[in-house]
Amino acid sequence: MDLKIFCWNVQGCADTKFIQAAKQILRDNKPDIVVFVEPRISGRRVESVIAALGFPHSHRVEAAGFSGGIWVAWYDLVSVSIAITHFQFIYFRTTHKSSQSSLLATAIYASPSAAGRKLLWHHLHHLAETIRCPWIIFGDFNATLSWEDRKGCALSARPSKDFQHLTLDHCLRDMGYSGPDFTWSRGLASVRLDHFLCNSYFDELFPEASVQHLLRLRSDHRPILLQIGAANHRSSL
Repeated sequence: MDLKIFCWNVQGCADTKFIQAAKQILRDNKPDIVVFVEPRISGRRVESVIAALGFPHSHRVEAAGFSGGIWVAWYDLVSVSIAITHFQFIYFRTTHKSSQSSLLATAIYASPSAAGRKLLWHHLHHLAETIRCPWIIFGDFNATLSWEDRKGCALSARPSKDFQHLTLDHCLRDMGYSGPDFTWSRGLASVRLDHFLCNSYFDELFPEASVQHLLRLRSDHRPILLQIGAANHRSSL
């Protein structure tokens, strides 16, 4: 399978500067599946942005006012079958049309509150117990796995034990990254909030997969990009 999945906490999609920045970064990286989280718009405004970016297919969790929201958009090289839509994640199967290889994926925008994330961890534990095929979990978890994921933060900002238990209980691997160490920064604080995780079935089939932290544009989050196999040859936008 040759596949690229791009994920970005965009901190709002309403203005033309977002569309310009998104077009540039998608043109540069040519992903097959694109996930935007925290778009801060909903309804018909979403449709106009999706159309402006040239996506033929999409599915979304609506933002609640100026919080939350997840969009999954994809091009014709792959098919996407949505299984579960939740306010903190979208769970789907993607199949590469030419090779017919497939995997399960869960795109995450975790609640900024620890209490809200409790529900997310519960659902992810339940999903993990049922899956016996390649699976990736990715997005903005609003939590960290280790002390190394934070710099310039208060000592009270500890790694999440719930996040750690999820990975340990179900043998999920943080896929690591190339590029800058942190995906979010504000002032003197820098944190790695955005991750790609995978299970052992994924590792067995796609050992060459790699993750990049990309250039930060417009948002206080860096986009992250998973590449499986060789680069694709989808035409530019």
